[in-house]
Amino acid sequence: MTTTPSRDFDRPVRLHPLTYLEEGEEVTVGRPDIDSYGLFPPDGAALLRRLEAGTPPNAAARWYTEEYGEQVDMAEFLEVLEELELVVQDGEQVAAATGPVRWQRLGTIVFSPVAWVLYGLIVLAAVIAMIRRPELAPHYQNLFFTRRSLVLLTLGIVLGQVPWILLHEAAHALAGRRLGLNSTLSISRRFYYVVFVTALDGLVAVPRRKRYLPMLAGMITDVLVISGLTLVAAALPDTTGATAVAHRLLLSMAFAVVLRLVWQFYFFLRTDLYYLAITVLGCNDLQTTARQMLRNRLMRLLRRPERMVDESTWGERDRRIARWYSWLMVAGYVFLTVTLLTAAIPTGIRLTEVAVHKLDADFSPANAADVLTFLVLNFWEPVFAAYLAFRAWRRRTRTTAPTAKETAHAAG
Repeated sequence: MTTTPSRDFDRPVRLHPLTYLEEGEEVTVGRPDIDSYGLFPPDGAALLRRLEAGTPPNAAARWYTEEYGEQVDMAEFLEVLEELELVVQDGEQVAAATGPVRWQRLGTIVFSPVAWVLYGLIVLAAVIAMIRRPELAPHYQNLFFTRRSLVLLTLGIVLGQVPWILLHEAAHALAGRRLGLNSTLSISRRFYYVVFVTALDGLVAVPRRKRYLPMLAGMITDVLVISGLTLVAAALPDTTGATAVAHRLLLSMAFAVVLRLVWQFYFFLRTDLYYLAITVLGCNDLQTTARQMLRNRLMRLLRRPERMVDESTWGERDRRIARWYSWLMVAGYVFLTVTLLTAAIPTGIRLTEVAVHKLDADFSPANAADVLTFLVLNFWEPVFAAYLAFRAWRRRTRTTAPTAKETAHAAG
């Protein structure tokens, strides 16, 4: 082995406390305190365990050669570990062992057997109520709970979903924290949709069978919200007065949650069902592999091989699934594009015409404020989505090749 001025390969390497998860032909290794993980082949994980046990790099390299009959570039191996932030740097404290995370006990209670029985009873009661009173069942007319004000109608549809969206994401977070995982909430974009995203990077270090609940917790919560709103609406008189408005508003919010639940089936937008599917299929980063496969097909067609992506970075499982998934992804984006051109844009034009007609019929400060607020509430999402897309494009143009840590996070 050769040495560099910055490291003595005959001295042990200090590593932070690591977790190992062996699944198939890969081992996920990482630091749960900062959610930094990487995928290693079994022999690479064995070498890492050797280093963690205190074996100096040179001695570990000799052991690897004796055990597997191959030589290892220890300098490169240690560089990968440093990029994953697994190595304790000079002057850095060794990470403390992770303990219980906040809200872990609440997550255990929310997803306890008693809670599941209660949830089942709520859904059953809602189904019975819809059968007995079909007008309670979700249908698109429920969205229009008032005709008195465009702003009031839009506020009910748009802002009325905010608490249920946050509850959806909170369910993901609690299901993850029940397993001792940290979580973060951010705003992102899926094509021309603006979405809230709960990141549970630590799921990659959890046995596969335990990942399903955190992935499905949001959709389960949506079903419970629909059921709860329907039951409360059923208990309110729907004749006249404030209770009638509340009755219609609750049913309007319930139908909007149904639409968000249906949106989850757009799996090619990396929805909850996408992550469920790649977990069941045993993939690591199917979306990226499929995108790169499509890019390479296009570059071959254009005879631009120098712009093709290196296919050696793809996992074998991802490669096999991406052969057919990539075409489904294309079909999905074509469908959404057609929907945008034939439905979303014409609807936006029609809404603008309605607003302008309303303003032309009765121009007053109050009416102008009503129309302006209506337009802002209806068009903020595509405008904000376009801004996020532009910001992501600017970031990509300034970013160099991904580091090992970024690749590990993408694999998760």
